[in-house]
Amino acid sequence: MQCPTCGEYGDLLHATVKKTGQAVIVCTECDLLWAHPQQDIDPARASDVELFLAQAGLEPDWQEL
Repeated sequence: MQCPTCGEYGDLLHATVKKTGQAVIVCTECDLLWAHPQQDIDPARASDVELFLAQAGLEPDWQEL
Protein backbone atom coordinates (compact mmCIF):
# COMPACT_ATOMS: atom_id res chain seq x y z
CA MET A 1 0.00 0.00 0.00
CA GLN A 2 1.33 3.46 -0.87
CA CYS A 3 1.31 6.43 1.46
CA PRO A 4 -1.23 9.15 0.56
CA THR A 5 1.26 11.80 1.64
CA CYS A 6 4.47 10.78 -0.11
CA GLY A 7 2.96 8.55 -2.80
CA GLU A 8 5.16 5.99 -4.49
CA TYR A 9 8.11 6.79 -2.24
CA GLY A 10 6.62 5.43 0.96
CA ASP A 11 5.18 2.06 1.78
CA LEU A 12 2.54 1.70 4.48
CA LEU A 13 3.19 -1.13 6.89
CA HIS A 14 1.01 -2.67 9.57
CA ALA A 15 2.85 -2.60 12.89
CA THR A 16 2.19 -3.14 16.57
CA VAL A 17 3.38 -0.99 19.43
CA LYS A 18 5.31 -3.60 21.43
CA LYS A 19 4.51 -2.38 24.95
CA THR A 20 0.82 -1.67 24.41
CA GLY A 21 -0.16 -4.11 21.67
CA GLN A 22 -1.86 -1.31 19.71
CA ALA A 23 -2.11 -1.95 15.97
CA VAL A 24 -1.00 0.99 13.82
CA ILE A 25 -0.04 1.75 10.23
CA VAL A 26 3.24 3.55 9.54
CA CYS A 27 4.90 5.00 6.46
CA THR A 28 8.49 3.94 5.88
CA GLU A 29 9.35 7.19 4.11
CA CYS A 30 7.67 10.15 5.81
CA ASP A 31 7.33 8.61 9.31
CA LEU A 32 3.61 9.25 9.59
CA LEU A 33 1.52 6.95 11.74
CA TRP A 34 -2.18 6.12 11.72
CA ALA A 35 -3.33 4.98 15.17
CA HIS A 36 -6.65 3.57 13.94
CA PRO A 37 -5.86 1.26 11.00
CA GLN A 38 -9.52 0.33 10.56
CA GLN A 39 -10.30 3.92 9.46
CA ASP A 40 -9.47 5.47 6.10
CA ILE A 41 -5.82 6.33 5.65
CA ASP A 42 -6.29 10.09 5.50
CA PRO A 43 -3.34 12.50 5.93
CA ALA A 44 -5.53 14.59 8.26
CA ARG A 45 -5.67 11.64 10.71
CA ALA A 46 -1.94 10.96 10.73
CA SER A 47 0.61 11.82 13.38
CA ASP A 48 4.37 11.60 13.52
CA VAL A 49 5.75 8.25 14.75
CA GLU A 50 8.11 9.81 17.30
CA LEU A 51 5.49 12.23 18.62
CA PHE A 52 2.90 9.44 18.92
CA LEU A 53 5.30 7.24 20.87
CA ALA A 54 6.46 10.09 23.13
CA GLN A 55 2.86 11.02 23.93
CA ALA A 56 2.25 7.38 24.90
CA GLY A 57 5.16 7.60 27.36
CA LEU A 58 7.45 5.46 25.21
CA GLU A 59 10.85 6.09 23.72
CA PRO A 60 10.40 8.00 20.43
CA ASP A 61 12.15 5.24 18.48
CA TRP A 62 11.02 2.90 15.70
CA GLN A 63 12.33 0.02 17.83
CA GLU A 64 9.15 0.40 19.90
CA LEU A 65 7.20 -0.95 16.92
